[in-house]
Amino acid sequence: MSAAINIVEKGQGDAVVLISGLGGLASFWEPSVAALSQSWRVITFDHPGVGGSEIDGLPNIPGIVVAALRVFDELELDRAHVVGHSTGSLVAQALALDHGPRVRSLALSSGWARPDKRFEDFFAYRKYVLAWLGGTAYNALTRFAGYPSAWYGEQFAIDGAVNFDEPSPLDVGMTQARMDMLLGYSRRDELGAVQAPTLVVGAPDDYIIPFHHSEELASLIPRARLLAFNGGHFAPLTRTDLYTAILAEFWESLA
Repeated sequence: MSAAINIVEKGQGDAVVLISGLGGLASFWEPSVAALSQSWRVITFDHPGVGGSEIDGLPNIPGIVVAALRVFDELELDRAHVVGHSTGSLVAQALALDHGPRVRSLALSSGWARPDKRFEDFFAYRKYVLAWLGGTAYNALTRFAGYPSAWYGEQFAIDGAVNFDEPSPLDVGMTQARMDMLLGYSRRDELGAVQAPTLVVGAPDDYIIPFHHSEELASLIPRARLLAFNGGHFAPLTRTDLYTAILAEFWESLA
């Protein structure tokens, strides 16, 4: 029996599949789903090994691709617009390269073609913080680096000092394994074969995946369109209205 996959589906119309980042949770997309499902059939899922989705063995990008294809098959989707954010951009790239007929269009936000040295060193530091300081300190680092200062102040700031030693429910082993799966994975040299209409979105104030990665992606994918706007690494959350409006405009332009 195949491992269970937690699938979230809302709305009617042309199908859109949203693939989340390192956290791997469908819930990351809740604001985007609420906005897009008024006009589109919006689908997302928990990656294997997180949330409500099961896994056998260690996580890897090909395994998430298999899970995404199962979502297509279980929901009887012949084709869909595919959106990949951050880690999800690797999954979306693989779908476009290996299963092109099923990808109606491709949107990649805060993505990359391959890790560079800065990427490797920063993720090594994130792993170090997680291993030695724990999940609360790790999540704090992600918030400091991933969100614009004003958003942090509105959403996360508290009176008094942050207790970095506070216990955290974060699965340390799975999170470390999910970071490891990124460091040795790249399809950079194949991206010239992508046939799907492609939109690349990056944020100049993204300090987790700097904007030059989006520039490189757009330069490697034929006829890709590149858009930039500030919003930190988590633009689907910090700039939901703009992010979803850009996606909708892109899809409508292909009709």
